[in-house]
Amino acid sequence: MKLLIADDEAVIRHGLMSLDWNEVGITEIYSAVNGIEAKELLANEDIDIVISDIRMPGLDGLELSRYLYETTKDTVIILLTGFNDFEYAKEAIRNQVYEYLLKPVHPEELLTAVRRAVETIKQKKYKNQMLRQYQDQIAAYDITEKILHSFLDVGIQMTDILTVIAKRSNTDLTLSDLAEEYHFSPIYLSRFIKKETGYSFIDILTGIRLMHAASMLEEGKERIQSICEKTGFRDQRYFSQVFKRIFECTPRDYRKNGSGKRYETIVDILDAITVKHHTKGGD
Repeated sequence: MKLLIADDEAVIRHGLMSLDWNEVGITEIYSAVNGIEAKELLANEDIDIVISDIRMPGLDGLELSRYLYETTKDTVIILLTGFNDFEYAKEAIRNQVYEYLLKPVHPEELLTAVRRAVETIKQKKYKNQMLRQYQDQIAAYDITEKILHSFLDVGIQMTDILTVIAKRSNTDLTLSDLAEEYHFSPIYLSRFIKKETGYSFIDILTGIRLMHAASMLEEGKERIQSICEKTGFRDQRYFSQVFKRIFECTPRDYRKNGSGKRYETIVDILDAITVKHHTKGGD
């Protein structure tokens, strides 16, 4: 983890930097001679923990903590002060300062505070990771449910095949891969899918990817390149071309301006794909 030490007194700053930070999980150490320099570092580096003096020229520790709080950065800040002033403590609490220590601080006390901060950050990162995985699973489950709901009349085996296509639509899944798993020939599986659903394997796969991409674009949380990769399109230019052909606008305009066509079900998207095929002369 990365630590930033901000203190305008060189002796104190160098003394703090000489502590055994590696022992408490710190791998990189930065220093700043005042709050302004610290703020610039925070704007350009992903700092995990800040140890800052409260009284510094230009921008003091409380203003630094307020900056972190207002920019919603996940950086933890520990403030050091030689002034046992309750008003400082109240302001620190309002800015969600992790720890408020009085000078002269004992090295072990500071190391212990940083060790706790490191564990807090690790736990938060772990929880965020689990939450993201859970959200990804829920999103995938929702798409699968929507697809199966659109094909209620198909048989049990086709329901299973559609589930596999939906859950693996973000991979390089091919008809041959699927045929091998079900011990069919690719030609037989292709005809079976078309007979049961009315659509081809590649159209269903493309439709699922487009449906998922449209949903992610509406959420507006991911970059288009990221959406392209997460939905199974390996080339952003190709993704944009396919998306524009079906939704009648670019992915960027779909997200930014709310323009383009909207489809309620996967069948609506598949019908649009089929119409576009016929317009181009079929395949």
